[in-house]
Amino acid sequence: MLEFTIGLSALQAAQRGMEVTGNNVANANTPGYHRQVVELAAQAPMQLNGNAYGRGVGVVDIQRAVSQQLEAAITSQTTLNGYVDSQLTLLSQIQSSIPTDASSIANQLGAVFNGLQQASSQLGNSASRTSVVTAATTLARQFNTLAANLDQMRNTLDSSITASVSTINSSLQQIGELNAQIASFVDQGLSPNDLLDKRDQLVNTVAQQIPLEIQQGAQKQVTLLQSGTPLVIGGTAQKLQASLNKSGQMTVSVVKGKQPLVIDGGELGGMLNIRDTQLPDYRQRLDDLAQGVSRAFDSIQSTGVGVNGGFTNLIGQRGVLKLNAPLNAAGLSIPPQAGSVFIGMTNTTTGKRTMVEVPIDPATQTLADVASAIGGAIPNLQAFVNNQTGTLSLIASPGYKFDFTGGVDTQPATSFSAGTTVSATTGGTVSGGVNSTCKFTFLSSGTVGVTPGLQAQVTDQDGNVLGNVDIGQGYSAGQPLTGPNGMTLSLGSGTVAAGDSLTARSVGAPDTAGLLTSLGLNTLFAGNDAATLTVNSQIAGNPDLLATSQTGQPGDTSNLQRFVALRDVTMMGNGTQTLTTYFNQMVADVGSQVSALTQQDNTNKVLMTRLTDQQQGQSGVDVNEEMMQVIKYQQMFQSASKYISAVNDMYQQLFQSL
Repeated sequence: MLEFTIGLSALQAAQRGMEVTGNNVANANTPGYHRQVVELAAQAPMQLNGNAYGRGVGVVDIQRAVSQQLEAAITSQTTLNGYVDSQLTLLSQIQSSIPTDASSIANQLGAVFNGLQQASSQLGNSASRTSVVTAATTLARQFNTLAANLDQMRNTLDSSITASVSTINSSLQQIGELNAQIASFVDQGLSPNDLLDKRDQLVNTVAQQIPLEIQQGAQKQVTLLQSGTPLVIGGTAQKLQASLNKSGQMTVSVVKGKQPLVIDGGELGGMLNIRDTQLPDYRQRLDDLAQGVSRAFDSIQSTGVGVNGGFTNLIGQRGVLKLNAPLNAAGLSIPPQAGSVFIGMTNTTTGKRTMVEVPIDPATQTLADVASAIGGAIPNLQAFVNNQTGTLSLIASPGYKFDFTGGVDTQPATSFSAGTTVSATTGGTVSGGVNSTCKFTFLSSGTVGVTPGLQAQVTDQDGNVLGNVDIGQGYSAGQPLTGPNGMTLSLGSGTVAAGDSLTARSVGAPDTAGLLTSLGLNTLFAGNDAATLTVNSQIAGNPDLLATSQTGQPGDTSNLQRFVALRDVTMMGNGTQTLTTYFNQMVADVGSQVSALTQQDNTNKVLMTRLTDQQQGQSGVDVNEEMMQVIKYQQMFQSASKYISAVNDMYQQLFQSL
């Protein structure tokens, strides 16, 4: 009855074709579904009496309409899209967290400078000094807010990275399980197309997070590798873990694996790049700016005095972390350097001021050593270390005040012979921001203001001759003689001998070690970085401590002018940018990155759309085409039925004729 077998094979093939076509139609809108195609082939012929007779049609396989090359391109593009998308989202958040309106750091800096400019023209107005301190406080708080925003973003990223790793682990586990099921189906001669679709979707889910190397294996299984490390082999899947390394960077590795994976793509790669590269960069730049502001303003504030002159006591605003360590290893955010600090002591009763140089060597001196050096070198000034806070405090004896303004020794050192009777005083306002020693040597003997041609030679600390000054006939006793660096010398009446000399020191840089800024002594700001920057509590409580002057003299606004001049000083970016332009460049850099990523994101979307369209053309379900297949299989079924009916009639007639 070969004829019935042939007809039955056609019925079964048509039925299977209808089932597959119906499944295609049902999944026309199912994500990840690939159109399935029935592959028909003639059955192997039957040999009978030396002749070959066909045995009808058979379903050889039910295949997915899929292009592996196209699928690989989509997977690769998925990884790239995830990498760009995640960075664009996160950098946009950084951009939005940096105000560029009136509350921006640049505008707050401008408010501080404007306040200082106003205070310099209204020295007697305490409200103007209060306005400066208020503006500085607002500036510090803006630094604090921006630093907190960036730090919070990093904390949020830590949670997002952990969640991403958890999602990846779940997908890898499912891929391993599907691999095992697919292999089982293949062993049974079945077509696991729906399982293959599901697995491919999961692979792309993982590829959206991390770059993958995909290898096709036996029994239609896949092997997934990342950085050469197997993640899925057959039915076995590895688990990933996220952890911090010694540098505080987030790494992802296989559980119990020794080496971190190189994740330079996908959403997880984008998050890791932002967390460990972009965020730290902008956070460091913010800290650099905060420290730049602090150093610049503090160096001027610490070497000036307020409207009430010098100090009776000061408490350091920045402490060491290690009391017994040398200052350069004590944990100071702004460590000092080798140099000196000049401290002026004024007897408030007599008005006499002396200036003492205290050498500073941060490589050998601890904070306690510095305190001992100050206390040992300067009478009527005590220095204490607070072991709890790691800070230095200075206290003057009753009847004394101290300052760090530098200036000129009021009483020059003399090298006079027994016959010299002249008196001398030095003065002037030091200019130029340098320290120098000036020596006046009398070239001949005579009487000051009387002897014709009597002169003194002026030399610097290196012995270089700077010129001669006339002190003989025509000179009036007490008349200031101009020396270098803003220094003046006044001689009283009397006689001088040839070779006698006077030596005076002018100090325009009273803190060459940067000790005052480092320890926060009479600084405008306290704190170590953008997160901790704040206005010195002593100045916040008493704005009259704002250092308006270098001399303490009424009407002296020289220190305010030094503050204002900071607006145009290129102290940032290796001496190429002002404080304001440095901040504006940081804002511009974020904007440039966001713009570039936006363009890349748009390009990626176009590419993905093209690939998806091609995939739909290759693997997607066109309902109209499927309905044509339905008609084809319906006609095939009807024809086979008629054929079987005809064969049946033929056999009935044959049997009846017997």
